[in-house]
Amino acid sequence: MASVVIVGGGAIGLASAFFLHRRGVFSITVLDQGPIGNGCSYGNAGFLSPSHMVPLAAPGVIGKGLRWLLDPESPFYIRPRWDLELFRWLWRFRRSATATHVTRSAPVLQALLERSRDLTAQIQDVTEDFELRQDGLLMPYQSEEGRGECEQLAREAARLGMTHEWVPVDRLNELAGMEVRAIGGLFFPGDAHLRPDRFTAALHRYLERQGVQFLPETEVTGLVRRGRQVTEVQTSNGTLAADQVVVAAGAWSARLVRAVGYRLPLQPAKGYSLTFTPPPELVPRRPLLLTETKVAVTPFREAFRLAGTLELSGLELSIRQRRVQAIYRAAQRYLPALPLPPIEQAEIWAGLRPCTPDGLPVVDRVPGTDNLWLATGHAMLGISLAAVTGELVAALVGEDTPPIDPALLRADRWSS
Repeated sequence: MASVVIVGGGAIGLASAFFLHRRGVFSITVLDQGPIGNGCSYGNAGFLSPSHMVPLAAPGVIGKGLRWLLDPESPFYIRPRWDLELFRWLWRFRRSATATHVTRSAPVLQALLERSRDLTAQIQDVTEDFELRQDGLLMPYQSEEGRGECEQLAREAARLGMTHEWVPVDRLNELAGMEVRAIGGLFFPGDAHLRPDRFTAALHRYLERQGVQFLPETEVTGLVRRGRQVTEVQTSNGTLAADQVVVAAGAWSARLVRAVGYRLPLQPAKGYSLTFTPPPELVPRRPLLLTETKVAVTPFREAFRLAGTLELSGLELSIRQRRVQAIYRAAQRYLPALPLPPIEQAEIWAGLRPCTPDGLPVVDRVPGTDNLWLATGHAMLGISLAAVTGELVAALVGEDTPPIDPALLRADRWSS
């Protein structure tokens, strides 16, 4: 294989470059419409979560979403608008949100997530420290409805043989290292976390030293196709020839591959975070996911982050202050002893997660082509699945047997 162009310089694109290079591909170009590592990979919670093995499309999600639908402070929000692509996506999501889908998908997601966690540790061994820690994930709940959610997750974990622990109130405080206002919790000791901006920066610096070429602030304006081959990538800074092209552009991926006639059902789902640097004097000992509000709480070495919400509002990155305030209040509600600085002191960030209607990513060749590949649709699991996605991309592009069967990640699954 002579050359690969990777469109997208976030965690997925960088991990793909890492594993392609390990397989002996030495002509790799990574381009991004913005700075490298500065998109959705920058300000998320940083979770590496095998506990998130239930896909986004699951039973009960539709009913809960309808209750939250028009509440601008809810964990899930759809901005009212006329959008035919959104309606199609919601219809497909509704059809996917079944027990059969979860039963089939959860074991595959678990295998991918656990392998990705282990591969991420291998990446840190050869790059540099990005604060990878396996401290587990603590999920406190404050209501019977929250307990019910955790019970469903625990049943799935038990079916898959995943270690988990029911946590009474006194043990909650011990695990968190501070007071938690809750009636109980669920703990997954196998989960890990990292600082996502340092993860992408470490990969970027390492790959540059290996000779990978980077083109930041470079927008793709077109793909030149001849028969089943994409021969050139047209950009705002010139044209690139390539033997293989990997589209790992997150929420923008669907727009790019439409140029070759493939309609990927993908919706951008906005998430927000608040980062406090330096962190408060007292922070939780390990990451938490606040069950009812879906707010993630992540302690880093030199910062502290709150992240959450799923907002379907299209390809736009405006900050809605009511949603930011809802995240801030959720942390106060569960962690009364947390001395949060005023919200004005936080770095407020928003990013667009690429979501497919069945909650699974697409890692596959674009139908009708021989050398155009997709690696997108990871929803809230972009950091969690980055390493294993990179490994899968490298195996598929190199025509090797993937370490995990990617059949459920096919690009043509909505046409069957």
